[in-house]
This record gives sequence, C-alpha cells and structure tokens, in this order.
Amino acid sequence: MATSNNLVGKLEGELKLNSNPDEFFHSIGGKAHQLPDLINHKIPSIELHEGDWKTEGSIKNWTYVIDGKVEVYKERMKFDEETKTVTAEAIDGDCMKHYKNYVVTAKVVTNEDGSGAVKYSVDYEKLNENEPTPTKYLEWIGHMLKDLDASLVKP
Repeated sequence: MATSNNLVGKLEGELKLNSNPDEFFHSIGGKAHQLPDLINHKIPSIELHEGDWKTEGSIKNWTYVIDGKVEVYKERMKFDEETKTVTAEAIDGDCMKHYKNYVVTAKVVTNEDGSGAVKYSVDYEKLNENEPTPTKYLEWIGHMLKDLDASLVKP
C-alpha cells in the first residue's frame, strides 16, 4: 500500500512577464471575469457561483479547454494584495476525479526595474497511487498565463 508521501506533491513553474505586473495580478485576481474575453480559446467562461469577483472565499465555476477537451473547475479563491498572490482551491470539477486536494497558487513578483514574473504551482493529493501527477494541468496553467500576458501587451 502506498504511503501518503507517494500521493502528495507540488509542481512549480515560472513565467517572465512582458505585461505590467500589477495589471497581470489584477487580471488573474479580482478581474478574472475578463479572462474569457482575453483568452477565450483557453477559458470560454467563468461564472460567479457565490460571493463576488474580489472577496476572499468567493466561489467561481470555470470552463476551460485542455488537450482539446472541455473541462470544468469549481474553486474557492483567496487573494493577497500585499504579496500579489492568488490561491484557488478546487472544490469540484474534473480534476477532483483524480485528486483529493488540488490547489493552484500564482504569485506575481515585481522587480526593481518594473519588470515582473509570475511563479505558479499546483499542490495536490492523489486519490490513489494509480492517478497521474497533474503535469498536464501545470503545463496548461503555464500556457494560459503566457497567453494572458501576451493579450495584455497587445495595443
């Protein structure tokens, strides 16, 4: 039988930003409702289920496209304006078919010269040892963030 250490993990990535770090943070945070307009090919819709777009603990339903397949994700969001960190805890959706716990974190860092980066991670606990490591989700998040960054620098 597998120990919990074989089931629990964390994947991480980082993206150098070409867009304004503050604008990027607000786009993934309190202005997430704009994502379908900016990157519709990745996120066709986000609907508010409970609360509002900025209040911690609000619940949102995401519809996204991964590997050519439409999936859904219901999350409870936390924002930290001071550290420019957004945390999304899955409470339902396709990823919960494989993971007992699934939390996505994105932290925007601003450098002294005004440039920035976003560090993102997926913390997870597999339902059992046969479930895949969520590498495809981390890769999707990286591509989505890159597409968002590119859409924010378009004239």
